[in-house]
Amino acid sequence: MSDPVLSSGPAPPSLSPLDAVAEMRASAKWIVVALAAAGAALLGGGPIAAAGKINDLSGAIVACVGLIIALVGIGLAIWWTAEALIPPLTTPQSIDTEPSLADLRQRVSSEPQAFYGPFGHSMTDLGRSLHFHQTVARNLSRMLSAETPPDRRTTLTTKLEEATETVAAIKQRSVALLQLAHAWQVRDQLRKARLRALIGAAIAAFGATIFLATTIPATTDPAKPQPSPTATASRSTSPKLSE
Repeated sequence: MSDPVLSSGPAPPSLSPLDAVAEMRASAKWIVVALAAAGAALLGGGPIAAAGKINDLSGAIVACVGLIIALVGIGLAIWWTAEALIPPLTTPQSIDTEPSLADLRQRVSSEPQAFYGPFGHSMTDLGRSLHFHQTVARNLSRMLSAETPPDRRTTLTTKLEEATETVAAIKQRSVALLQLAHAWQVRDQLRKARLRALIGAAIAAFGATIFLATTIPATTDPAKPQPSPTATASRSTSPKLSE
């Protein structure tokens, strides 16, 4: 007779969520590359050429402040995005307590049988089941080594195989859940990195606007043209001619 634990169905599919982790990390790398290119353009020949249009000390100070703000924005965006490239530490305890995995826990709790099978409703329950069946397997192995009757050895061998298969099934589910939780944490990091990169880019754009505004030369009002010297001289001499 087979163990009822094993008759509950197969473990989760063998497709690993870690396949998506590589794609998400590649997205973060491309964001860093794009931000670095924007920073290189900001520090390129544009500021040097525009600096020649600044004529006073106050304008130079404002332009310097704007350039610093822009560089700080680019630096923060790259730093925040690079944080998504650092793999998070995922443990069985993380699945039950990590705040970033709250939405994953909610989804798992709605269908615990699909994730934990008959072994419980949390990673703690899964760990207890693993410890219990490993202990059973060790005890059966000791009993099998001490038994000599063939019928008794056959029974113990069958039970040992069932316990070993149960241990393997629990480990497979544990690994699948850890991989899913790790991918979930990387996704959360990437989402935060995208938002922070957008904030950093906005800061950089604000600083660049300040810098460029100081390099635009002031223009005179076209509605009020300055009188030419010839017209001024003719107006000054016209009364004398009438006399």
